Amino acid sequence: MDERIERNALIVGAIVLALLSIGAGALIALSSDDERAQPTSPSSTPSQTSEPSGSSQPSASVTPAPSGSESPILEDGRHFVYVKRASVMDNGKVRIRFDLAYFYQGKRAQREAAERGDEVVNDYYIVNDNPRLRTMPLADEVEVEYIPDSQCCELQPWDIDAWIEAIGLTTNPSDSPGRNVPWWFAVEGGRITRIEQQYLP
Repeated sequence: MDERIERNALIVGAIVLALLSIGAGALIALSSDDERAQPTSPSSTPSQTSEPSGSSQPSASVTPAPSGSESPILEDGRHFVYVKRASVMDNGKVRIRFDLAYFYQGKRAQREAAERGDEVVNDYYIVNDNPRLRTMPLADEVEVEYIPDSQCCELQPWDIDAWIEAIGLTTNPSDSPGRNVPWWFAVEGGRITRIEQQYLP
């Protein structure tokens, strides 16, 4: 009887031990699955829905600055010129082609002439060393003053359209000073706002 009880106890113990081993294995497996199922830390993986951060470096696709931001042909102020032609664009705007020169009087005229081995006549001296031609648009409203042939030598108001027409003619219209006389351009914001003839004795 004691031997049978002892044998049964051993069998029961073996079964219990086997069950404990199976249970322990299952717990270890579940523990590993839980660790794999945990989400990764936000600090190590960026969110797919977050907004992109700004960059201090310019993008390669940045739009270049418009031409209007470029330096004007002439700075604001008065400039001495010889007009070559006037062109009316398709949009009705007028562009003037001209040769920039420099008009000196008094001591400055004497100095500029002496530097070139020349002499001053009638107390003025014109320097036009640069052959470059420039083109600028007229402003929407332009004042023109000229010296009519019949009323020398005071400046008189002139219509801008008449001035443009006279510039485009190869022969001088009646009372027009002609296309070879010098003018002063008043420039503001890259546009010609005033045109005034320079009288030369």
